[in-house]
Amino acid sequence: MKNLRIFLTSDIHLGLKFGGYPEIQKELAEARFNTLKQCVEKANEEKCHIFAVGGDMFDKVTVAKHDVTRAAQILSEFQGNVVAVLPGNHDFISIGQDDLWQGFKKAAGDYVLVLEEKKIYSLDHYDLDVNIYPAPCDAKHSSENYIAWIEESPKDQDIKFHVGIAHGSLEGLSPDFNRDYFPMTETELVHCGLDIWLMGHTHIPFPNKPDIRDQVFFPATPEPDGFDCHHEGKALILDIDENKKITPRSISTGEYRFHHDDIRIKDWSDIKKVQDTYTADGHEKTLLKLKLFGRLPEEDYSKLPQFREALQKHLAYLQIDDTEMTVKITADVIDREFTQGSFPYQLLTRLVSANETETLQEAYDIIRKVRS
Repeated sequence: MKNLRIFLTSDIHLGLKFGGYPEIQKELAEARFNTLKQCVEKANEEKCHIFAVGGDMFDKVTVAKHDVTRAAQILSEFQGNVVAVLPGNHDFISIGQDDLWQGFKKAAGDYVLVLEEKKIYSLDHYDLDVNIYPAPCDAKHSSENYIAWIEESPKDQDIKFHVGIAHGSLEGLSPDFNRDYFPMTETELVHCGLDIWLMGHTHIPFPNKPDIRDQVFFPATPEPDGFDCHHEGKALILDIDENKKITPRSISTGEYRFHHDDIRIKDWSDIKKVQDTYTADGHEKTLLKLKLFGRLPEEDYSKLPQFREALQKHLAYLQIDDTEMTVKITADVIDREFTQGSFPYQLLTRLVSANETETLQEAYDIIRKVRS
């Protein structure tokens, strides 16, 4: 074996409930299994030697047994040499009382390896000239990482590839202000003397634009899980040649997309543009948070419910905040809402005549609030 090809994914969080989205809760949970299956199929297509999971394959240690069995069966479809799965901080290992991983190992095939101990795993049994150095998590939180043993371990020079795999926050990348998630630095990782590090925990890709100079790789979550996820789901294919040069390829993997859009509306054409964008093909599995602000003539403002309905029919999920959308005040609106000759009527009419649009709207809003 001259070259080594690894498919790297992490933070799949199988069993995540998505309680905040009851309308499509089941669909979002199911998508994570579909994405794992598609990752395995892609790894098979690319003829990868190792399918690696950098932690948090499951969302919690108490995930349903049928979810554990299903995940094991999906991974057993990998046609390469071995699947290497690291327990992360959500699905941490607990020796002696780990129903999750014991059940997983029973359901998995012979070529699925759980990296549950801080020790060197030789992959010679899987016909690979590779040693793996894992740092499995044993708790949800830790102020220390578990990679120190790796730097201290001798590296057998007769082994062609030395691969590290860890789960935790990376300084300068991960939001871990209290240092609760097995914090690491890139320098610490590189000083361990391995050829490559396969990482998990942070749900965004790192490096953002990987190239051959990098040694530490976070693939990102393969299936978006919320509105703070701004990518379409990612995984990595990593080629390591006989000279230890790494060629990374980031691939898109996700099924659902989370979009957040803030749009200023000047006239109905802006509304139409939004509608055309999100009712186009390709947005059937989009979850959209939409904030609109601006003013519309009364006739157009009254059509906003139809606009909302059109989006709801096409999107997987829609949340609209249009509290800052108001009716554009005109002489007709003033005539209908206020008694002729009253102070509000006279004030607003003067502002209309003077074309003081902003002041008119502010005065109208204040008067409406006082009247209510």
